[in-house]
Amino acid sequence: MLKKDIEPLRFGYEENLFRVLRAQLGPAISAMGNDKARLLLNARRESLLGDAVRVTADLLPQIHEAYQACLDIFGGDMSGDLFIQQSTEYNANVFGHGKTFDVLIHSALLKDFTLDEVSFVFGHELGHVVFEHSRFPVHDILSKAENISTDTADMMFRWARASEISADRVGLLCCGQLTPAVTALFKTASGLSGIDVERILRSFRMQYEELEKQIRERNDRFTWIRSHPMMPIRFKALELAALDIVALRQGSRGFSWKGFRTIDQQIASILEALDAL
Repeated sequence: MLKKDIEPLRFGYEENLFRVLRAQLGPAISAMGNDKARLLLNARRESLLGDAVRVTADLLPQIHEAYQACLDIFGGDMSGDLFIQQSTEYNANVFGHGKTFDVLIHSALLKDFTLDEVSFVFGHELGHVVFEHSRFPVHDILSKAENISTDTADMMFRWARASEISADRVGLLCCGQLTPAVTALFKTASGLSGIDVERILRSFRMQYEELEKQIRERNDRFTWIRSHPMMPIRFKALELAALDIVALRQGSRGFSWKGFRTIDQQIASILEALDAL
């Protein structure tokens, strides 16, 4: 299993936006989020221990093994448990500070997702941890900080969207294949299962092309102000980067960081074009 620094997998567009935001907002704003995360981490864990079920190797061996396999990719410097909670929604989340965290996954995912699809979800949530996305809690900052300009707030949402693409890359690294990553996105967006993957791929490709055309023609910024990138865009970002990320996981000699950076810039140009509308 791959055990190395995966920081270079971080979406370059996200990294650039964060650098600008950190300079604009100053260390006090970033520290506000970190301080709160540190205080809430123990409270969050107490709540999970009281209201959710911790997944152990004895309770759910295959799920625990898949979760541990994702953790192993990072070389053992991260510490966190997996919890499951009853819910009909396809959802998961992570809360942590630094390299300490807990992941919560809804029971519907374990019922309806394949093991590889669940691995993508695990990797996505762990991606938020490894890239330390909690250090910059957008909604918390916007709700408490004063005198933040509209342009800066807009940039914060742009960073949040780009962060999801970084996390998706770690999800793909964990599951090791494009297909379960895409079907996991599809199930999350549609609530449907049992649909042929080729139909899903065709649908996402067509929907991405229509979405890009619609936004460009309408010059519609309102629908683009959100913290998560639209699902067809996440699909396109995964599709473009898939061959390189799978090659990296497999230790292929054909993998090149230089080539990956070319793909990275291609994905960045998609978001930059939409963000500029």
